[in-house]
Amino acid sequence: MKGLYVHIPFCKQICSYCDFPKQVAKKQLQEEYVKHLIEELREYHACCHEIQSVYIGGGTPNHLSLSLLTALLEELAPFFKNSLENTIEINSELLTKEQAVLFKQFGINRISIGVQTFSNDLIQKIRRNHTKNTVLNAIKILRGVGINNINLDMIYGLPGQTLKDVAMDVEELLELNPQHISYYSLILEEKTILSYQLNHHQITLPDDDLVADMANYITQKLKLNAFKHYEISNFALEGYESIHNIGYWKCEEYIGVGAGACSFIDSYRIQNHFILPKYFKERVFIKEWISSKEAKSEYMMLGFRLTQGIKKEDYLLRFHHSIEEDFDLSNLFQKNLIEEVDGYIRIKEDKLLLGNLVFEEFVR
Repeated sequence: MKGLYVHIPFCKQICSYCDFPKQVAKKQLQEEYVKHLIEELREYHACCHEIQSVYIGGGTPNHLSLSLLTALLEELAPFFKNSLENTIEINSELLTKEQAVLFKQFGINRISIGVQTFSNDLIQKIRRNHTKNTVLNAIKILRGVGINNINLDMIYGLPGQTLKDVAMDVEELLELNPQHISYYSLILEEKTILSYQLNHHQITLPDDDLVADMANYITQKLKLNAFKHYEISNFALEGYESIHNIGYWKCEEYIGVGAGACSFIDSYRIQNHFILPKYFKERVFIKEWISSKEAKSEYMMLGFRLTQGIKKEDYLLRFHHSIEEDFDLSNLFQKNLIEEVDGYIRIKEDKLLLGNLVFEEFVR
């Protein structure tokens, strides 16, 4: 299986927490970018029949004009043909009926809407432009054209956020009846607006105990409403787990096109330039061979993100060694962080928030 990721680095404005490759750009630069993106996609046409999932992310893909979106989707049509899941990220306040019709026409069958929070105060703090009504309206438009697989992206642990705020967000979220929810703990990345604000004492963040309480509340509430907690930060109704992201967590091959995008093909990791003029000129920034040792460690780290864990038989088939031959897990078992159940090794359900302690064992 191969996944295809397409990166659109343009936004109407920059969110305060975001460190993905992105920028506010004029139409001429966006047109130049899409032209180069299409050229890069054409290099992979020979393997389009191998693609099982397509994910168009950003940035804000639906910030592109209708004509640029059309040109991009026309080029992606051969990749959509055999793909099981075709996702595009959107901002709700930018969605139009014309965009939704276009998505449906070309085979987009899953939409991921960036929400983060429904609190008007917190929305302003993180420099978002949506409201509950724009999200509600976007979902209505999408379902109206027949796109019914909808993910909502959420964040907890935001500046000044309380447990009550999170409870209200979850209630609002469930009223919208999404099929999938990605609910991430805020990670404060360097060179973001929030990082600057924190370093200059302009904001405060919830402490670790409060963040843990938020995570536990979210998990329990979503489970009570039929959402399967299948990955540390991801929840889905039965049958709506993200095919594309599961491919990443299982270390399957993927192709990444666009500025800053990464590929993993034939044991090579390839990353494109982040800076657009460099991407236009020479495209590839780094190409590195992933050794067997690195591949095994990455497989374990990413596999432990899945609540089901790592299937021992799959590891053996892939690497021709058992997990026990390659790793000493006795420390993790002794600390009661992991368990073995029905041929899978996984993080214990009540220890998922301590996942970093498990991942650390594989980066030494």
